[in-house]
Amino acid sequence: MSKFTKIYWRSSGVPLWGQVFLIALALLAMVLAENLRQRDPVVDDNYATMVNAAKIMRDAMDVLQPMRAQMAPINPEFDPQRSGLVGLENSIITTNQGGRESKQTTVNPNWAAVAVKLLADAGVGRGDLVAVTISGSFPAMNLAVYSALEALEADAVIIASASSSQWGANVPGFSWLDMERALRDAGVLSLKPIYASLGGIEDRGIGISEEGIASLRESIERADLNMIEPANYQEAVADRIAIFREYSADRSYKAFVNVGGGATIVGPPGIDDMFKSGLQKDAPARAFAVDTVMGYFLQEEIPGVHFIGIKNLANRYGLPIAPVEPVPVGNGGIYSSTVYNRWLALALGLGLFGMTWLIVRSARITSIFNRAGNHGKITKPMV
Repeated sequence: MSKFTKIYWRSSGVPLWGQVFLIALALLAMVLAENLRQRDPVVDDNYATMVNAAKIMRDAMDVLQPMRAQMAPINPEFDPQRSGLVGLENSIITTNQGGRESKQTTVNPNWAAVAVKLLADAGVGRGDLVAVTISGSFPAMNLAVYSALEALEADAVIIASASSSQWGANVPGFSWLDMERALRDAGVLSLKPIYASLGGIEDRGIGISEEGIASLRESIERADLNMIEPANYQEAVADRIAIFREYSADRSYKAFVNVGGGATIVGPPGIDDMFKSGLQKDAPARAFAVDTVMGYFLQEEIPGVHFIGIKNLANRYGLPIAPVEPVPVGNGGIYSSTVYNRWLALALGLGLFGMTWLIVRSARITSIFNRAGNHGKITKPMV
């Protein structure tokens, strides 16, 4: 007896012309869905605000550049635009490693337009209250968020971390708190944090030298800010949540914004990557296994805007990676964002499904009649 079993395949009954027609119809539907997209209504409604925010950020960059140049030489190899917003590889106020290319990518005033769009997507408008956490690691992105909030005329409760990772605002004497203080003095920005912490591990500056801790404390004092001094990780998270609750009074937060990957905000490794970049309204259950500030707001059904994964965000919104020349205001795909026409996509999908059903059904009916006409004829299988 043969060890192999012969398997006889039965045709689907759909004629070749029907299969070719369905393939062509599917390709046509795909082309139509891709090319008949519509402009993002949020971008259209907020275009003027986005441009205004980008102008505010550009003005802030112009103020900071000469000040930074006086504090320490700007190395064009590391900061091609000589913006002063890309810091040092290491310093006494540096907390941990950081990606230089990501920091270079943020040196673009049009990030403020991205911040406006994401805040508007979250439902933030004029007079709304927003909770914000920032550190010195991404000074240019901090500028983008501040500029967007100013342009939207939103209110903000801000908690800052004074220290920075590599290539951020880590020049001693010119930390992020010094930068924003200079911008307030220049009248470019009006927003000011209500509290600041040392930052770093457990928000307590663990691993930073005594000299560095002293420098960070001095920057907080110069900025005239209250200081958070937690005893451990849990207390660092609880303190920030308590402050946000206290300063909201009887108002509700419309959104929570975070710049960077601070552990107290998004948790330790293994938890932090549960919170995606950009706008989010929920997260996997695992994200809430450890107390975090981001987790608290999401559980309160307050959307989060998370500025992390900078290069991915840049690709998403049509901004260049690590530009070597200053980028003009209004330059970037963010200003002409398009979205799929969902009603068109639904109609095309239903039409394709209906046509597929019709052709398959017609083929089956034809097959039944053919079998009835050949009744009594027996086809012997090939052996």
